[in-house]
Amino acid sequence: MEIIQHETKNWFKTWFDSPYYELLYQNRNEKEAQLFIDKLINHLSPKKNSYFLDLCCGKGRHAKYINNLGYKIDGTDLSKRNISALQKFNNKKIHFFQSDMRKINAIDKYDYVLNLFTSFGYFEKQEDDLLVANQIYKSLKYQGILIIDFINMNKALIEIKKYDNIKIGNINFEIEKKYDNQFLYKKINFTDKKKKYSFTEKVKILNKYDFKHIFEKNKLKLIETFGDYKLNKFHNNSDRLIMVFKKLIN
Repeated sequence: MEIIQHETKNWFKTWFDSPYYELLYQNRNEKEAQLFIDKLINHLSPKKNSYFLDLCCGKGRHAKYINNLGYKIDGTDLSKRNISALQKFNNKKIHFFQSDMRKINAIDKYDYVLNLFTSFGYFEKQEDDLLVANQIYKSLKYQGILIIDFINMNKALIEIKKYDNIKIGNINFEIEKKYDNQFLYKKINFTDKKKKYSFTEKVKILNKYDFKHIFEKNKLKLIETFGDYKLNKFHNNSDRLIMVFKKLIN
């Protein structure tokens, strides 16, 4: 039987573009995503002419909903598969394009940048994290806002489920989670059409103070922190780490 093993260093390049990624995560909650955006919009009170960027937009569920609320938004993702599927929605107020988050290449363009659903901390080197932060800083207008939605690693590591099986159709996804002093790993093994596949998701273990260091070094100040999609106060047992940064220096 053929075994297809994918590298872990740049895992995001192949896994996010795989149809199996889409299959495994097909039940992501659209309603929860919309409720979160409603809460954010209500809290932030953006002007009607505000310009958003959904950085690492995935399947575009947040970006499309923000556009439906009447705002102008760009969505970008590394996955050519995702962007190809989304470009049919492009119009004057919503535009999807493919790019690496380290290469946004926009200057003073956006009022709000969103980085949602743990779409940060994929890179080996902190230099790359700092580069992303610098690209976001440059892309924001003066007093622009960055929202980062990240898993609360404090809770995730304590409650880690080391082994799991998820059966979808004829495919049984065998999932193994572990961590070291730098990364949380999620190894995904399965067989389809007599081929064995192995992918590994790898996310850096970051807490609020790590994010403060990365982004305040790039002139983005942490002004608020929330712990869930209802925007309740963050604490050690929160499900999420949702941070609001502001560009205070141009």
